[in-house]
Formats: sequence, structure tokens, C-alpha cells
Amino acid sequence: MLFRDIKRSDAAANELKRQAFELGLEVGMENHIETVGWVSSKLQSIRQDADSAGALEEVKMEYQRGKRLGIARRAKRTIAPQSGHSKKVEGRQGAHAIGEGPRNLRPKTESSFVERIPAKEGIKSTVNVIKFAAGKPEVKKDLNGLFAGIFDIQERLIDVEAGSTPRETFERCLQLLAEVGWIENYDLASFDQLKAVVTLRSTTAIAAAFGRSDEPLCQPICNLLETVGRKTFRKSVMVVEVECVSQGKSACKFEISPRKALANE
Repeated sequence: MLFRDIKRSDAAANELKRQAFELGLEVGMENHIETVGWVSSKLQSIRQDADSAGALEEVKMEYQRGKRLGIARRAKRTIAPQSGHSKKVEGRQGAHAIGEGPRNLRPKTESSFVERIPAKEGIKSTVNVIKFAAGKPEVKKDLNGLFAGIFDIQERLIDVEAGSTPRETFERCLQLLAEVGWIENYDLASFDQLKAVVTLRSTTAIAAAFGRSDEPLCQPICNLLETVGRKTFRKSVMVVEVECVSQGKSACKFEISPRKALANE
């Protein structure tokens, strides 16, 4: 009887790990927001069941594993259409060169730019969030504030005067983020100018205000740091928060690396 109970318990834990992995994979591939809507509800349900089954840590690891794989697959999917688009542009330019007449061609996308997600996916995600906020005045107000706040600081980061070195430019941007209150007490644990790889430790206003969380939750800071990385290194970078104050850590830890590197994963 005890053996059967153990087998049922193991089977339940394995099923929860499978669900967590698949949810993480979808979140990573589709860039879903984890803290609202059905994703938040599903994640909370899986965690509660996992906690009851004594498999919470394993389930959390499977979720993160799936999410990392999903992000990598999304990056590959993003890069592939770009190369095809480039071929079409070259074909049109060649036709123009032999006398087809002037054309209003779209400007070339800089080769150092890599989309986070295809534009259609970004629009779909935006529409889903707006639908979630519809009929909820406070949520709609906060959503508008989120967009406005992020775009305001993005503009200010773009206007920051470049330093004499990439590191100086990076630190000037960090100073701006600290001045407006997004981060504080930051420390550049490592800075590799040639590889465009940076490790940053900092406390953030988001983590301080949110309280306890099982997962890192400073995604808006990651997005701002990607703008900082783009300005510093003149190429698209990806920022991942690997540790968060909300998890009980002494600081939030952000890892920055070139976005194109994901294509080889």
C-alpha cells in the first residue's frame, strides 16, 4: 500500500514538472507576462499543487528550464525572417540599378539590431493586455502609467551624452536610472567591452515595493538595461535577471549579453 502511495506521489510530481516545463516554454516563446491573466493563474495553481506534493523546488526549476528554452527558440525564430527580408531588399535594389526608375525603398535595418519578438507577436501581446485591463479603471490607469513611465525613461536614456569609453557611457545611464529612482546602490560586478557582456548588481524600486516573490520580477528594469546596452555597445543585447531582492537576495543580479548569441543555442 505504501509503495502504491509513493508511486502515485512520484507520478503526480512528474506530471506537475511536465506542466511547469510546458508553461515555461510557452511563456518564453510567446513572451507572455507572468504576473497577469491566465499565465499568473496557471503558474500559481501549479506551484500550490507542487508545494502540496513536496516538489515545489523541482517544479520551479523545470519552469525556468522551459522558459530559457522558449526564449532561445523565440530568438532563433526572430532572426530567421530577417535574413529572408534582406534578400528581398537586395533583389529590389538590383532591379533599380539596371534602370527601373526611382523607388521609395524602406531604409535598411541596422545589422546590429535584433528584434526581441516579431512585430505581430508584440501587437498580439499588447492587445491581450489591453483586453485584460478593459472594464478595470484602476488596472487601465496603471497600465497607461507603465507605458508612459517606461517610454519617458527610454527617451532620457537615448539623450544621455556618450562617455569617452563604453563603460563611462554605461555608468552615465545607470546614474540616470538611479536619479529617477528605478535602481539604487548599483555595482558593476563585471564589464567586458569587447564581448558586450556585463554583470550588474543593484536594488530596484520594483522589487522593494512588490515584496516576496518566487521568481525574479524586474522585467521592466531588464528592458531599460537593454536600451542602455544598445546605446553602450551599438548592438542589441539581452538582459536576464537571474536573482531578485524579492527572492530574499541581497541585490538583484542582471546579466547582459549580445542578443545574437542566442541564435547558436
